[in-house]
Amino acid sequence: MKRIFHSLSSAFGELFRGWGVLLVLLVLYLAMLGAVYWFFVTREATVGQLILSFVLALAAPVLFLIIQTMAARYSTQRGHTGQLLLGSVRDFWKLLVISVPLIVVAVLAIYLFSKFDKSAPTTAIREAVRSASTRPATPKAQPIHWNSVALKTLEYLVFFLVLPVAMIHLWIDTAQSGLSKAFRQMPRTLCRALGPQSVITYLIGFIFFLVIPYFLIVTKTSVTNAWLDFGLLVTRLVLAVLLSLVGWVVTVGALASLKAGNDPKSIAQAGEAHVPAQA
Repeated sequence: MKRIFHSLSSAFGELFRGWGVLLVLLVLYLAMLGAVYWFFVTREATVGQLILSFVLALAAPVLFLIIQTMAARYSTQRGHTGQLLLGSVRDFWKLLVISVPLIVVAVLAIYLFSKFDKSAPTTAIREAVRSASTRPATPKAQPIHWNSVALKTLEYLVFFLVLPVAMIHLWIDTAQSGLSKAFRQMPRTLCRALGPQSVITYLIGFIFFLVIPYFLIVTKTSVTNAWLDFGLLVTRLVLAVLLSLVGWVVTVGALASLKAGNDPKSIAQAGEAHVPAQA
């Protein structure tokens, strides 16, 4: 736990110490959010709008992968912000290539979950509609579909824990060691991704980059002044954007620091540094 909190605090301090990196990440993140927004609000009526939709659909994942490359490198490769950005722009495609196996697994998991998790919710809805139409004197308790609960729990674990942690570790290996080495070390990387340090670090970051921003967005303020309500809404949205970006980048940076600390070469070098010189 000391190593986990040390890696998180170190990644947080490194991010705010290099304010240029944080500023570039914020610009890229806002550009990605803007691309996603305009993609959904743009109507495909003319050729120009179709081209714009295609460009936006291409720009959003590219910006996302550039952000991930910078997040994987900023805590271990301290250097000029421009060099970090140019290197991330040059190498972002490698993160897409290394992600292909897990994308295939995610698509297969979506297909399997859609096949196995159908009957129980449909039955519950049908019984609820029937009970509402008959209006019995005593409301009938709805049965708990444990199979559906188990499948839904497994689904959340796969899509919110296992796949993201595995993907982050593959991105870190690719950004720091190269694509070919990342493919060779993929089994070892996936095993390390599900280790206690990695999972706990991700769960701590999960609170900051997803849980808190979610509640900031959905929470409604009960005020009568329209301008005050608007100001509170803007404040919550700004805080949600900043927390989601900083929380995610710090989490990836902390996992990169833990990976570097667990590297046998790094451990050996640290050990040699503490061995006194012999005559």
